[in-house]
Amino acid sequence: MHMFVPALPFAASTLGVGSQESQLILTVYILGLAVGQPIYGPIADAFGRRPVVIAAMTLYALGTLASIMAASLPTLLSGRLLQALGGAGGITLARAIVRDVSGPDGSQKDISLLNLIMLTAPAISPVIGAWIAADGSWRGIFVFLLVLATAVLLLSLQLLPETARHRKRLTFRTLLEDFRRLAMKRQFICIAAGGALGSTATYGYFAAAPYILTGQMDVPPSNVGYFVGGILLGAISGTLVSRLRVGHMSQNSFLRFGGLLAVAVSGTFLGTALTGVLAPGLLFVLTFVLMFAAGCISATALAASLDSVPDLAGSAAGFFGAAQMVFGALSTFLVSFGDQPDLSCALTLFAAAILSLTLLHLGQLRG
Repeated sequence: MHMFVPALPFAASTLGVGSQESQLILTVYILGLAVGQPIYGPIADAFGRRPVVIAAMTLYALGTLASIMAASLPTLLSGRLLQALGGAGGITLARAIVRDVSGPDGSQKDISLLNLIMLTAPAISPVIGAWIAADGSWRGIFVFLLVLATAVLLLSLQLLPETARHRKRLTFRTLLEDFRRLAMKRQFICIAAGGALGSTATYGYFAAAPYILTGQMDVPPSNVGYFVGGILLGAISGTLVSRLRVGHMSQNSFLRFGGLLAVAVSGTFLGTALTGVLAPGLLFVLTFVLMFAAGCISATALAASLDSVPDLAGSAAGFFGAAQMVFGALSTFLVSFGDQPDLSCALTLFAAAILSLTLLHLGQLRG
């Protein structure tokens, strides 16, 4: 997703659409991730992790190929949807596999490490995307992704073992029962929703960034990738801190810290946008710290939510991931309103931070 952000204006120009329509390229992808993740969890609980990972990677590769060949926005959106439905499997099952291998005692540290690995690629990918798209070759980004997807598929076929120790019979009634059980657990719902909102509301900034930086601040398009990729180092730092805090600081206290930090920084973002003093350097600092807060919240909330329902780890991971993508898609949609991208973005992030902190507080975590 992040790799394509610098290419949004180029794709909009080629396909003959405006900035609001071009942001659908991100929104549809995020919605595809939201739809796919709850489905993969129960399927993997029933059939095992390995075959479902292989099927998901195949679907991702097919969606990427369709995106390369797209000649119109609807066709590109269709390819992106297929791509996202495949990518959803990788996200959900990576988390479930870590939970399988680590067990409840090691899940916090290992999930933090997984999040760190998963954040490293997005930190680099916008810079790569900007390089590839510098001459307007946004399709080249999909060619690059197709090569990577093929490599991951081949490695999965050769090296990935089966990690699920138990199988659950898959029926429609089972799916409904699993999600009913999750929905009845107030602690799980509050932690998962609050953690998901706190970690992916920042997607709204990624969608707005090219228009804030190039349209309002006259930053060259080739430099947008550095602003987007650079702040993801903040999320990586937050994830590292969340891993190190285990044994030193309770989940309650750490989530409260992350939530309060997000409220403070997004409030500052809003204030600077309203007063007209927001500049590229200040924008980078504010969004870097906001991503640090998101990294703190994401890994801790995910581990806490999975540990609260260990017998439904696959479904719980899917629910958490789906919630992340729903909130992320909503954020990318909301920032497209208004004629001041920086103000729309700041309002969205501030409201999300307040709601996330409230939900995490209602979760009443223990320990």
